[in-house]
Amino acid sequence: MAGNFNAIAELYDAQFTHTATGRLQRALVHRYLETKIRPGARVLEFNCGTGEDALWLARKGCSVLATDSAPEMIRLTAAKAEAAGLHGSVETAVLDMRKFDPEAAFSGMRFDLILSNFGGLNCLSPDEMRSLGKALPDLLQPGGLFVAVIMSRFCWWETAYFLLKGKFRQAIRRWNGGPVQAALDVDTSVPTWYYAPREFSRFFPKMQLRTVQPVGFWLPPSYLDPWFSRRPGLLRGLDFLEKKCRGRFWAFGADHVLVVISN
Repeated sequence: MAGNFNAIAELYDAQFTHTATGRLQRALVHRYLETKIRPGARVLEFNCGTGEDALWLARKGCSVLATDSAPEMIRLTAAKAEAAGLHGSVETAVLDMRKFDPEAAFSGMRFDLILSNFGGLNCLSPDEMRSLGKALPDLLQPGGLFVAVIMSRFCWWETAYFLLKGKFRQAIRRWNGGPVQAALDVDTSVPTWYYAPREFSRFFPKMQLRTVQPVGFWLPPSYLDPWFSRRPGLLRGLDFLEKKCRGRFWAFGADHVLVVISN
């Protein structure tokens, strides 16, 4: 799987991070995190990608250990941190979440915040998620938070889009629980499981579900960005609606869902 993400690492920022829809969705996550973090907080990030969240957290005064299964993603994260003068606040490590061994990886370290943004954990099967659920409580400080932004079982944008294109199988691909071969680009795909928020929280039986919020109920998925980026007024209107609709109700049907769990 790491090889699949290595293959798209150089294109990831152009295809998602720097798109109009990608920036707006990430801003929603940062808006939430800003209310929870404090300078000096120790953060562990799973599936860090090219390091956008790690750098943002470091600029807020956090100390970040950014991990990813793809060495190329880690290389880009380290290079960004160096270029931004944040190499002292951002450590990086290759970590395969499918073979999660917290004692070997973290040697008793505990964190104030554990973050996984934009569907990285959707690459884990239910059995792999249960293994993570057993290990996670021992990685969090008392009162610490686990914030996961996952792709949920139903996205109304996705279903409507593929139905209009006459692609019925793709319109309902999230519904059956997976795994689904989700395309990363025209040549690369990865097995993906879609989890409803309650279903996801059950992988962490020793922890408590705190918050569920939508990330992309009104804002469209990034693969629709070429159309929406040419209509900035419409996108601003959708962003306004998104910021007004932050309750759990709106998480049903969103592209991603922000799930917060604590000890």
